[in-house]
Amino acid sequence: MTQISDQTKRDLRAFPSRLPAFYFGADYNPDQWTPEWGYQDEQIWLEDIRMMKLAHVNVVTIGVFSWVGLQPAEEIVNFAWLDRILDLLAQNEIFVCLATPTAAIPAWLAARYPEVLPVDAQGIRRGHGSRQNYCPTSPVFRRLAANLVRQLAERYGNHPALLNWHISNEYYGSATEGKDPCYCERCQARFRQWLQTRHGSLEQLNRDWMTAFWGHTYTDWEQVTMPGPYTDQGVQGQMVDFLTFVSDMYLECYLNEQEILREITPEIPITTNFLGVFRRLDLSRWAPHLDVMSYDSYPARTTHPADIAFQHDVMRSLKGGQPFILMEQTPSQVQWMAQNPLKRPGVMRLLSYQAIAHGANAIQYFQWRQSRGSSEMFHGAIVAHAGHEHTRVFQEITKLGTELGALSTGPGKGLLEARNLARVALLFSWSNWWNVEFRPGPSDQIRYMDEVLQYYRALWKENIAVDIISPDTDLTPYKLVVAPLMNMVSAEQGAAIEAYVANGGLFVTSYFSGVVNEKTLAWLGGYPGPLRKTLGIWVEEYDPLEPDMANTIVVPEGSPLAAGRYSARLWCDLLHLEGARALASFGEDFYAGYPAITEHQFGKGRAFYVATRPEEALLSSLLTSLRNDLQLAHPIISATEGIELVQRTGAGSGSYTFVLNHSTNAAHVTLSEPMYDVVSSTLYEGRVEVPAKEVLILRELSHENLPVNP
Repeated sequence: MTQISDQTKRDLRAFPSRLPAFYFGADYNPDQWTPEWGYQDEQIWLEDIRMMKLAHVNVVTIGVFSWVGLQPAEEIVNFAWLDRILDLLAQNEIFVCLATPTAAIPAWLAARYPEVLPVDAQGIRRGHGSRQNYCPTSPVFRRLAANLVRQLAERYGNHPALLNWHISNEYYGSATEGKDPCYCERCQARFRQWLQTRHGSLEQLNRDWMTAFWGHTYTDWEQVTMPGPYTDQGVQGQMVDFLTFVSDMYLECYLNEQEILREITPEIPITTNFLGVFRRLDLSRWAPHLDVMSYDSYPARTTHPADIAFQHDVMRSLKGGQPFILMEQTPSQVQWMAQNPLKRPGVMRLLSYQAIAHGANAIQYFQWRQSRGSSEMFHGAIVAHAGHEHTRVFQEITKLGTELGALSTGPGKGLLEARNLARVALLFSWSNWWNVEFRPGPSDQIRYMDEVLQYYRALWKENIAVDIISPDTDLTPYKLVVAPLMNMVSAEQGAAIEAYVANGGLFVTSYFSGVVNEKTLAWLGGYPGPLRKTLGIWVEEYDPLEPDMANTIVVPEGSPLAAGRYSARLWCDLLHLEGARALASFGEDFYAGYPAITEHQFGKGRAFYVATRPEEALLSSLLTSLRNDLQLAHPIISATEGIELVQRTGAGSGSYTFVLNHSTNAAHVTLSEPMYDVVSSTLYEGRVEVPAKEVLILRELSHENLPVNP
């Protein structure tokens, strides 16, 4: 290992703890290139470092899929190439997010230990290849992974370039989407053990799953199997438990490696990168075990900017508002969609700033240098196959890197310590997600994420800051709590919501809520179960509409909502008032005149129920009314459509308001007092035109007296 002075070591090691700059970089995978172009060619490394410094890159992720490169056989390890690269990076003050390479097992491992490979629902063992292609309960996989991780930690734990650990990659993610989980006998046995811990006894499991229905009652633990296409999938509690179990088994794989890293390098932060907010992993169960949340963002060209913002807000909220790492995004295009258009000029920068606005303090890309071959040969990279810096993409990256470097030391230096402060919470739960979409169910058209995003988009459109939290989180810091499609509600959650509203909170939920408890058993006595008293309603029936069916919602004059007739689709709850009042009613069918939107004054607060999926305009009217009641609008800035306003606030350093123009045309903001942009050091006042895809980060002049360009 290259000798580095003690002072340099102290300076480098201080980097992660002081957080003096935004982390800016990319995956760096020299072991994936051909020998004449890759980890045997130091001239390429030196050229890469030269260009990294041009682009103001200060961190790279290394080793993500390097298992075979580091361990070409079980008895052989080869760290020489990684030693040299880490030394070169440290000498150039470029730091390393060092990955454990366990997401892709070597061919030699699969050949020597075929039992590591997963078994599908038909009992067929899958062959070697792809990623995350291993049985998560395999003791052989866990032993070999742990052995390699221990060697990495012991060798590099004190290396001055080491910034943080990155365990595996996209657990149960991209490459395994659409594939069955592992159904081997070991997983079946582990599932039964997991259930015994969760339920305590077989008798309790039978009660919790209500297995007496259709004579499913189990009389021996060995009778219990993982649900699948060739076994029973008709027990709702079993399905939700099974999905939780699979998520937990991958979490155990993560913890198998984390425990070693924590033992050897207790001061080094540990993370793993998730494939966004996706259905397969319950990230609320993972978050307590990560020092910092990290995820990969790959929106399509047509993805709504609110949907991207939602993902950011989930990642920030999972750690109580702590900044997160945007570990991967493409600088230009991906290769795995049916068509893969380029990001248009300005879009990469805009999306990167959107992540920072919502709480990211690290912006990274996949990847630094474009792969010369194989499945990701045409995936975009900072350095294209041309191999030099004279490209549009490289210049855009360099511009952003320059700006982030200036923000870290100039008028925006307080931004790193600033946090997103939300007074609105949106309740989100993976177990509820799995439960809502259980089949058979009342409607195969229900999509939990669609409902969540409908409400989130309405809040986003009003530029309302939102935390995305578990239903078990303390609600008292929030003025408004929104819980779309909260079908699963425990008695404890219902009591917490009741107390929250009674003490002055505002609560909004939607149709088919309060139907089952945390064990997926229906609440008796009438829906919405433990929310009935708070909402002041009783739901007698529900009408899941077929795709060609619709109803109307009638809002009368004098309602706090915008009067008129609106469409209602997907679902209609037929409910009775028990203290609540109707703000709107259904206009058609035999339940014309039944309440469609209700408000209940309960204690010092109010609770609202939306008994259908209303059109966007009506939902916006409801949330705009609540925003105005709570005075949640920005006090200084108003914006035209297409502009997203996001604020980060620092202790003693004032607020930074991001102005993000997602539209393809110029838009405008109006300032009630002069403000300056910390990106361009430009003073703005009055009506300001914001070009398409442009970003401003505005501060009030009273916070800091700095020279600005008029």
